[in-house]
Parts: sequence; C-alpha cells; structure tokens
Amino acid sequence: MRKFGKTYSGQVVKNAQALARALADSNLPVACSSLRFTKSHQVFLDYGGYKKGRVVAKKLEATNIIADCGVRLGVCEVTRKGMKEKEMLKIAEFIERVIGKGENPKKVKFEGAKFASEFQKVMYCFE
Repeated sequence: MRKFGKTYSGQVVKNAQALARALADSNLPVACSSLRFTKSHQVFLDYGGYKKGRVVAKKLEATNIIADCGVRLGVCEVTRKGMKEKEMLKIAEFIERVIGKGENPKKVKFEGAKFASEFQKVMYCFE
C-alpha cells in the first residue's frame, strides 16, 4: 500500500465516477448525482429498495456483473486488472443493455467475458 496505494485508490475513485456518469448518461438511477456520484469505490443505483433492487441484481448476476440487492457496484477488482475510465464506459454499456434495454443477459455475459479476458494482469503490485 505504501508503494501503490495512493495511485491505486485515486484510479479507483476516477473509475467509480466514470462508471456512475456513464450510467447516469444512460438514464439509469444513479444515486448522489449532486455529489459527483461517489468519492469511493462504489456506485449505487437507486431502485427504491430491496424488492426491485433484488430483481436488478439478479439480472446483472446473469451477466457476471455482481451487485447486491441495494444495487451497489464496486470497481476495485476491475481497477486492479488495469481498467481505467475508458473501460468503465464499456462496463456501463453492458449494464445499460441488460437493465435499461432488457437485452438477453446471456449475450451480454459472453461479450463481457470476452472484454474482461483482455485484462488479466494484476496491477498496482510488485512483479
């Protein structure tokens, strides 16, 4: 953490904010827009509670995008794999296709897995 922590945590926040902005631009209900959406590693989609949030989380899970029933998304893992703001736009696109457009999760899952396969090296650590 002494060597990579500041750089890593800074990129995590940039990624979370980029993901949140892209989701909001797709008209998904991102919480805390007045606060630039987030100042941490998490993005929240506000679907008004557990019942609807659980449905949304299940759809995302079918695409291998993990969210809890509060529809909380984290970017730590993808940041460790070397993804940056540009890649958050692609992840937001996957989410929007399933949640916003109702596209088949299996199709998005396949495309998401192919996309993720390009990011296999763990970053922010010693070789």
